[in-house]
This record gives sequence, C-alpha cells and structure tokens, in this order.
Amino acid sequence: MMAENKEGNFLIKIDKVVNGSYAFKNFLKPNDVIVALDNQFYTYGEKQLTSDLKEIKKNQQKAFVTILRDDIFFELRVENSFGCKFVTTTKDETVKIKSEYSTRQIYELDELNEYIAMRDVYRNYEIIENSNSISAGIFPPMWLAYSQKWWVLFLFVAIMGISLTVNIFIFLLGWLLTSIYCYKAQLNLLFSFSMLEGKVFCMKMAANSMDEAQKIVRKLDPKSKFKFTRLPKPLVEEIDENKKDKDNKENIVDEKETVIV
Repeated sequence: MMAENKEGNFLIKIDKVVNGSYAFKNFLKPNDVIVALDNQFYTYGEKQLTSDLKEIKKNQQKAFVTILRDDIFFELRVENSFGCKFVTTTKDETVKIKSEYSTRQIYELDELNEYIAMRDVYRNYEIIENSNSISAGIFPPMWLAYSQKWWVLFLFVAIMGISLTVNIFIFLLGWLLTSIYCYKAQLNLLFSFSMLEGKVFCMKMAANSMDEAQKIVRKLDPKSKFKFTRLPKPLVEEIDENKKDKDNKENIVDEKETVIV
C-alpha cells in the first residue's frame, strides 16, 4: 500500500476539523497528531495519508491510526479519509514524538477492540465496547447485568413477570421478540440507555481491553470517574481554604437584611 511513499521529516497535525467529516464523527480535535498507521511511524505527508485511507476504504480493510493528544497516545480504527485540514510538525517535534512513540507498548492489530466513551457534565464516564455480545440474544437479563443497566434489568424482569402471570405463551413470545431485538440493536440500546442517564458521546479509541480503555480516558481526563474500575480514585480539585471561607461567609444570610428570591 505504501511502497511508493517518500518519507519526510515531519508528521501531520489536525489544524481544523470540518463539521460532518470523518474526523468530526470520530471526535478528533485540532492539534491531534497523526503518529502512525498500522503501527508504522507515519512521516509521508497529508496527500499520501489521504490516498492510503481511500485505498483502505476501497478494499474494506481494517486499519488503525495512532493519535497523539496532550502527550497521550491512543489508537483509532479508520475506514475512510479524515476530511479535515492539516498542518505539519517541526523537525524537532517529530524527533521528540518519534522517541516517545518508540518507548510505548505496541499491540498487534488483532489484539485491539474498538471502544466508545460517553460522559456527563459531572465527568462520569461509560465505556462501551463496539462489538455484539451473543448473551444479548440468548439471555437478555445476563447481558443487561453485565452491561450494568440495573434499572432496565428491573423493568425487563417486571414486564416479563407480568406477562407470565397473564399467559405463558405471551411470556414466551415476548421473551423471543425481546431476545431478537436486543441482539440486533444492542449497541444502539446501550447508547440510548447511556444518553437517558445524561451522557453524550465524547471519544472513540481502540484498546486491548476495557481496563486499558479506561486508562486512556483517565490520562486524558484525570478527573474521570467510572462506576466499576480498577483505577485509583480520580484527581479531586483542591479548594483554597481562604476562598472556601469567603464563599461560606457569602452564603450566610444576615437576618436583618431582606432576601429576594
């Protein structure tokens, strides 16, 4: 694919993300640096990258780019050209990034899975693996429990329980239809459940495990919180004691004054 590439002394960095572009849909940001393509350090320029990604789309191949954001490396699965504007890094920046990239752990492409991160305004994150689980079709309650959607699980059990008391055939039909629907639309269901909890899409990445995906998010956002994780507690912003005392005094209402609500 890259046999005729002419290597340069620079990397390409996103300058502007165009709304609706492939980069926009994958939550890439200005100043994200394209470091590698399929684990190969990429200094072949914007024109060649666009050509390579179009070839990937044409052949329906599976490829990954390595992104550098705020000194953090992460992988992203790509299927099309980014459609955004680029600038180049300087020679010194390229040398520095190459040195840092050479010391990081590299995973084989077959070891990587795609994950989608969602978060709310309180920095509560949910990481969803972008793959289908057979348990969603075989036994939906187990899938809901594994996905930690307890309120949905309770609602499902309640509805199935009511249908069982009415008629066993209604129960069996309902279970069958629910199983088929859950298997076919499981990712959309997980996204919808997460949005009902106040979360929005914020990032796509590729990692070798859920733990690794959470580590990437924690590096990018030290205050990120997860319901279930092996990571230590997130960074808590320290509050200046003088500022805290001042705020407390401001919140005290003088009984002699009139308060307008």
